[in-house]
Amino acid sequence: MLEQSNSSDAYSPCPSKGVRRESCDDAIRFGRFSAIPHSRQLLLDGRPQDIGGRAFDLLMVLLKSNGRIVSKDEILNEVWPSMVVEECNLRFQVKSLRRALGSQGDMIKTIVRRGYMLIRDDVLQEGNAPLHATSSTTFPEIDMPVAVRTATPHIVLIEDDESVRRSISTLLRSVGLSVTSFESVKEYQDSGHSPQPDCLILDVCLPGRSGLDFQADLLRTGIRYPIIFISGHADIQMSVRAMKAGAVEFLTKPVRHQDLLSAVDVAINA
Repeated sequence: MLEQSNSSDAYSPCPSKGVRRESCDDAIRFGRFSAIPHSRQLLLDGRPQDIGGRAFDLLMVLLKSNGRIVSKDEILNEVWPSMVVEECNLRFQVKSLRRALGSQGDMIKTIVRRGYMLIRDDVLQEGNAPLHATSSTTFPEIDMPVAVRTATPHIVLIEDDESVRRSISTLLRSVGLSVTSFESVKEYQDSGHSPQPDCLILDVCLPGRSGLDFQADLLRTGIRYPIIFISGHADIQMSVRAMKAGAVEFLTKPVRHQDLLSAVDVAINA
C-alpha cells in the first residue's frame, strides 16, 4: 500500500498565543524544539511549525526511544498500526520530518540496514558522553551486534578528489560500513575487484574512464551493481542517462550526509 499525502494529514499550526499552557505540560523538549503530544504540535522557540500527522507520529517514536536506534519494522508498526505499507512511505515521512525540523533536520540519523535514531543533547550515551545534534555525522560509540559486523555491506567509492574521498569514507565507516576508495576506474580495475561491492559510489567526472562510461561498461558485461552517482558538474542529461541505466540516485556536490546515507541504505537493500 502506497500512502498518498493529502491535506487532512497536515496539522495547521495555531498562533503561539493560542498554545494553551496545560497542553504544554506534557511537552517533550529537544534542542530548541518542543513536541506536544496532547495537541500534536511541534514548536520551535515556542512557535508552531508545519508538520504532517504521520511525521509527528514518527517524531514521537524517535523521541520516546531516548537516543537508541529504532528499527524500520518498529517504526512501521508504531506509525501505521494494523496497516501494510511500503517502505517508501517511511522514507517519505523521514524526509517530511527533517523538513519540519529545518536546519536541525540532521538530528534524524539514518543507520544503514538498522533503522533511524534521533540525537538529542539531553540524552547521554553509555559513559555519559553527550550526543550533539549539531556535531558531524559520526557514530563511533554505537554498539553493533556481532551478526551485523560479520555481514557488513561493502561500499566501493571512486572519486578523484582526495578530500571528498576521505570525507565520504569516514562518514560511511562511522555507520558501520566497509569502504574501499579509489582515485579512478583504472585504479579500481587494477585492484582485482575484491571484495565485491554491495554498492558503488561514482563521481561522474573521473580521470580516464568517466563514471557514466564505467556504468555502461558494467551493464555491457551483465554486471548490475547498485550505483550512486555524485557530481559537482551535473546537468539534466547526465542525471537522466544515469537513472535510465539503473542508478539508485544522482547527488550533486556538496553532498548532504543524510542524502548519501539514505541513498546507500536504498542501494544495499535493493
